[in-house]
Amino acid sequence: MIHTNLNIIDKFFDAYSRRDTNVIKQVLSENIKWTFPGSNSLSGTKSGIEEVVSFFDKMGSFMLKSNVEVKKLVMGVNDDYVLEGQHIKTNRKDSINLDQDMCVLWIFSHGKIIEGKHFIVDQCKVDDFFNSAYKA
Repeated sequence: MIHTNLNIIDKFFDAYSRRDTNVIKQVLSENIKWTFPGSNSLSGTKSGIEEVVSFFDKMGSFMLKSNVEVKKLVMGVNDDYVLEGQHIKTNRKDSINLDQDMCVLWIFSHGKIIEGKHFIVDQCKVDDFFNSAYKA
């Protein structure tokens, strides 16, 4: 049986892909915070559903254009958290690429995602990648 919090994440991505704001509001807290670390154009803490969805739009569009491969390495799940270790690798035509391990921590309360945080192995390399390749 799949843990409830994994179902919530799946429900978010399904609703996000369909732009179903009603379902998005069912799974994201209205006060959600999402943090992407570093000193690049996508860094910082986004607050509220609109800012978080906008972050996913920007990151998703950019990574799709970067021919990204995401390999899930390990996952830990309990009633308050999902921690997912990933390996991210891009294959861009301009040869500006990322090859990095990272973790995403999803935080839950009362059946909703209340916060997300990325933890990066080599933040300098990630900043160099986004500062060189990302055009807002």
